[in-house]
Amino acid sequence: MSGRGKVFHRNGGVPEYNIALVGSLGVGKSALTVKYITKRFIMEYDPDLEGTYTKHEDWDGQELLVNIMDTCDKDDSEAMRYLKWADGFLVVYSITSRQSFDKAREYLELVTQHLKNTSRECPVALVGNKIDLERYRQISKAEGASLAAEVDCSFFETTAAEEFEHVEGVFQRVLQDIHQEKYGHVLQPLVISEDKAAFFASSRRPKSPRGTSDRKEEKNTAKKTPTTFNKLFKIFN
Repeated sequence: MSGRGKVFHRNGGVPEYNIALVGSLGVGKSALTVKYITKRFIMEYDPDLEGTYTKHEDWDGQELLVNIMDTCDKDDSEAMRYLKWADGFLVVYSITSRQSFDKAREYLELVTQHLKNTSRECPVALVGNKIDLERYRQISKAEGASLAAEVDCSFFETTAAEEFEHVEGVFQRVLQDIHQEKYGHVLQPLVISEDKAAFFASSRRPKSPRGTSDRKEEKNTAKKTPTTFNKLFKIFN
């Protein structure tokens, strides 16, 4: 935030940012969250658990409070619990699973429709996870990018199993854009490595995506620091 004053809530607290991770079971939402929070990679979690993490970030002297909801949708669960809560969304699929990619498309449509109905602007990113399992890839990078382009949202491929910086970059990019939506200027880290600078430059700002109905309408128009854990994980050895 060089050249900008610090941002505080009206109650004097630090600014908070809510990010929801959505996607099929087993795509690595928990692994991505834990990697961002702790820099550690843990392979297996109980897929039936849902919870929220809280992480304090320090961006160029500006303290931020990042709340991350690692969602777990069940037959009796209501999507509004995260649709109303989140300031930004990561829609996650596994590059090794066609089913999870199809489900990601459904989640993009769900988020799109909610944002349209509520006249909200929220950053949304489509995230292809598990690129360390390249030999099992079912979804090409081009196919993921094409889906993101269809709904006009940001697109990343990453993995929780390897370098922390790649996962951190995804979260920080969405945080930047949530901040811009809320406060009207871009949040920048104090020091950006060459790799991270290229990462930020190569990804478009993730605006609220367009749904299928919006695309049809357009066609018709054209023709005319500390970390707090609130989630308990069951870890399998």
